[in-house]
Amino acid sequence: MNTFQRRAFGALYKYSSPSNSRVFLTVASGETKIGDLVFELYDDKQAATTENFKAMVDGSAANGSSYIGSSFNKGMAGFGIQGGATGEEGYGAFGCFNVDGDLTLRHHKRGMLTTVSKGQHQNGSEFTVTFGAANWLDGYQTVFGELVEGDNVLSQIEAATDRHGKVNGEFTIVAGGMK
Repeated sequence: MNTFQRRAFGALYKYSSPSNSRVFLTVASGETKIGDLVFELYDDKQAATTENFKAMVDGSAANGSSYIGSSFNKGMAGFGIQGGATGEEGYGAFGCFNVDGDLTLRHHKRGMLTTVSKGQHQNGSEFTVTFGAANWLDGYQTVFGELVEGDNVLSQIEAATDRHGKVNGEFTIVAGGMK
């Protein structure tokens, strides 16, 4: 299948693989834990990006950064929620920005886990979880995983977003690790 056909029929593609790892992020609203977001990471397709994410999730980042204590700070109804801002520069787990991964994977459904890119090869610690298909991001942001458990948690966060990019309330990552 050529690139055009792959884009047109991206929703038919499954990126899941038994060899991929899974991670969890425990989310709290205020002082109350609301549950876990569990992601399958596309280790077989986006190895460098998933290694960066795993190091931020489990606290093993070389620069000491971690998602624990960070918030979902931006969100837009109908688009997705953004989180993982750490430090002033927003570097990734290894103290620098990461290069783009395979940009052919599509943002074709709810729960796609993708980088927040500040430009070509400028991927840091921030990530987005989509609320639905976000095809306008295809070719610009690296898809490196998908939500496999915790849609109820994602729905609670989604309900707190507005169309202006604000999140009403605080949704904080209070724990994380390998599943």
